[in-house]
Amino acid sequence: MKPRTTYACLALALTLAVGCGGYGEVSPVAYDYAMALYSLSNQKAADRVPAVAEQVEASHQAGDLSDREARWLQGILSDAESGDWKSAAKQARRMMEDQVKRGAANR
Repeated sequence: MKPRTTYACLALALTLAVGCGGYGEVSPVAYDYAMALYSLSNQKAADRVPAVAEQVEASHQAGDLSDREARWLQGILSDAESGDWKSAAKQARRMMEDQVKRGAANR
């Protein structure tokens, strides 16, 4: 399977899974990437997508992102890479909002 096809399948699976239950708790590193992805998606900054994708992969390889977080972020990146800015922004925002909701629930 080609990498682009793999990412498309992964993005679809993540969209279905995330759409139903939301994102689980993520690390501060993953949250920061979600903020960056939300920003670049709103700006439709296609030129910034490859750099963020490389940074996500490097953070994952370094152990700063869990496998789950990396998959979620790669799903958002896949939408951005394909120019689906609305979906990428929506998913990134959802990831951030879910963390805020979790923080409020834990008080």
